[in-house]
Amino acid sequence: GVALADEFGGGDYGSAFSVSDYNPGFYFGGQVGTTNMHYSGSSYTTPTTNYDDSFKVAARGYLGYAFNQFISTELGYDYYGKPKFNATDGNTQSIVQQGIDLVAKATLPLDYGFGFYAKGGLACIFRSALNPTIGSGFANKDSNNRITPVVGLGVNYWFAPNVALDLSWTKTLTVSDLPTIDLYTVGFIYKISI
Repeated sequence: GVALADEFGGGDYGSAFSVSDYNPGFYFGGQVGTTNMHYSGSSYTTPTTNYDDSFKVAARGYLGYAFNQFISTELGYDYYGKPKFNATDGNTQSIVQQGIDLVAKATLPLDYGFGFYAKGGLACIFRSALNPTIGSGFANKDSNNRITPVVGLGVNYWFAPNVALDLSWTKTLTVSDLPTIDLYTVGFIYKISI
């Protein structure tokens, strides 16, 4: 494994993978960022309502386990923000959207402490109810949940043996009346076992 890591530039310091990711172990992380939830034109809008396309504040927290420097798995909680819907009569209504994801992550260690990764798995997305009100014309949607595939790409930078910065893009796929979600975040990783 060490020889293979050397081929990817992991043998010299300048790549903290030579310290932190040779050993298996648990890690946790936190991310903050923004989402685009693509509700425009969905069944959540009507001829008299539209979706506010502005980006929403979002966050993700997760616990992971690294089997080696290349393969790990994560269980995460995702807060996607509050999709907001506007009616032509001036009323507005927001719902809360959040989820739980389970993903496998494959990492390619690079030079100088950087790593590039791809991840994929499933997410269960929970949404609160969207209710029609008199004169507003909002769609009538009960609270619900959907299970959807999730994929993502990211880059991390290990500036200490067990601490890294993280930049990522994650995408859930369209399932039933759940539009695709794009989640863009920055965050940190802390490795418990080194």
